[in-house]
Amino acid sequence: MFRLKLLLLLPPLLQAGVSSAHDQHDELREQFRSAFLQATPLSHEQKTAFSAYPLYPYLEYQQINSRIDSASAEQLQAFIDANADTPLAGRLLFAWARSSGEKKDWPAFNQAWQQIQRPDTRLQCLHANYLLDTQQQQDAWEAARTLWTVGHSQPDECDPVFSQWLKSSHFSQQDALNRHLAALMRGRPGLATYAARFITQSELQQQAKLARSLYDNPEQLTQQPQLLIPETPHADQLLVLAVNRLARQDLEQAIRLWVRERERLQVPAEQYDSVSRRLGVLMAKRFPAETDPLLASLDPEHKLADLSGWRVRLALVRQDWAEALSLIEKLDETERHTDRWRYWQAIALEQLGKPGRETLLRDLATERSFYGFMAAQMLDTPYQLNDTPLVQSTDAKQQLAQLPAFVRIRELLALERYYDARSEWNLAISHMKPEQIHAAAHLAREWGWYDQGIRGAISSQRWNDMQLRFPNPLPELFEQHAQNRAIDPAWAVAIARQESAFWMQARSHAGALGLMQLMPATARATAKRHAIPLPRLSLLSEPDTNIRLGTAYLSEMAERFNGNLAYASAAYNAGPYRVSQWLDARGDLPLDIWIETIPFDETRNYVQNVLAFRVIYERLAERPVTLFSPQEFNMLALYQQNDG
Repeated sequence: MFRLKLLLLLPPLLQAGVSSAHDQHDELREQFRSAFLQATPLSHEQKTAFSAYPLYPYLEYQQINSRIDSASAEQLQAFIDANADTPLAGRLLFAWARSSGEKKDWPAFNQAWQQIQRPDTRLQCLHANYLLDTQQQQDAWEAARTLWTVGHSQPDECDPVFSQWLKSSHFSQQDALNRHLAALMRGRPGLATYAARFITQSELQQQAKLARSLYDNPEQLTQQPQLLIPETPHADQLLVLAVNRLARQDLEQAIRLWVRERERLQVPAEQYDSVSRRLGVLMAKRFPAETDPLLASLDPEHKLADLSGWRVRLALVRQDWAEALSLIEKLDETERHTDRWRYWQAIALEQLGKPGRETLLRDLATERSFYGFMAAQMLDTPYQLNDTPLVQSTDAKQQLAQLPAFVRIRELLALERYYDARSEWNLAISHMKPEQIHAAAHLAREWGWYDQGIRGAISSQRWNDMQLRFPNPLPELFEQHAQNRAIDPAWAVAIARQESAFWMQARSHAGALGLMQLMPATARATAKRHAIPLPRLSLLSEPDTNIRLGTAYLSEMAERFNGNLAYASAAYNAGPYRVSQWLDARGDLPLDIWIETIPFDETRNYVQNVLAFRVIYERLAERPVTLFSPQEFNMLALYQQNDG
């Protein structure tokens, strides 16, 4: 089924070549699928038949991994050596280390361990046990200390070495205090209580009690600064703990406490900046009536780009153009010259009647970005795509396609083994130069693996290759379903590009599915409202069903927000109720200021990307387009002010 879908995605002229190249594998492919599902030992005849099939190592891996407890070190090492250019070698190494560690077969464990570059926590725990059991006690205790003094629970594999270390003279009550503090910093009071049980020294008990007191009642520090002095052990950590806890209850009070105490208690520079930035941005996103002095106290020298950016945004909300311009000019040079702040500098200059707006906008209009497109529409100049397509011979791509890794990738895609295909890709490009990755990305695109083509453009930093970065694999489906719902097809394509990069099997951490990333509840409700059959959620991985439902839901958002694509796009991402709340609170703002001050960073970037992507798709199709409709365009800050 997938093979048919994949071929439908490919350009017509390419389909014949792909079919002829892969028909020869059809029979072996089906035998492979059957053998993999059965997971039974292969006969000599099967091994002989499969030996020429590109994915034979995957069958070998399954066979040896299924009996890893009984396989010899020589057999395991032989497979790893023979398949070092595949992800299977690393997987078997991890499995071998876990298996041998759990059996306490320490020679085998160490053989595997020495070859692992980035062990996970479970393997680190097993390694600590290995050190202990092989009489490398000092190293074992150091490993145990590192693993134990964290603010979260560790895997069960750590328990044996922890048990011995906690009874040894190398475990100290300071270790217990360190874990107590780490647990409180991570918001794990139960774990902190557990760690405190090991503390019997009066002085350390007092330190633990102080930390817990500040965790439970952080506001006491606002009235009793003497609770912490520079000489207090861990004074800087305790201040951060109290401020973080207080911020949950009273953010303004937490900021005042932080500003008052951060220098007195000698907070290190990195944490000084991190906490200041986080508190300031949290406060700014609440849009309080008066915040300038408070935010200025957090960063008087304008060193924190995120916070400085939000100070500009608050000036934009007030439409205090003089303050906005002054704050933009205080940004560091790199930040000041981004498209975002060049746009707002131009608008501020115009609103203040100062020269320079035209020059800034003309320069900005040459950029392919949301702000560049706004500038181009203001100047009534063509949108610039700055397209730089790949120039490479067909022979070069064919040579790349014949590399063993890419032969395996192609077969894995045909078998819908996307995780394996991506693992192969990541390993293959790790040794490539950018130009090779760029060519590989085009190969992925030609195979219908569009999301990987897009990722390949990013990996190779080929930002101007529009064909690669902005494919449109299903134009007929988007056109059909969008027109049926009376919405712009390019808008729907832009949504899919932003949501899934055209990966049909995409699934978000929140559970959104398919090309247009529909949440199951939203999909069911939309299907019911529009009488669209959805007997099972697995159909959301089918392009037709997903696009049909996605465009139906988009049409609802467009209708709800009177055709305003910025509001409707924000609603598709953050939910219509939240967008309605933002509009109730700040809906009288000019449209560009409203977009700029969306409090969710993800949604702000989402809206800007979708609107810009829509322009890109229309320009690539050589169709007329504007970033904003006339109604939306008249809602921009420059024109609202001028009209007033």
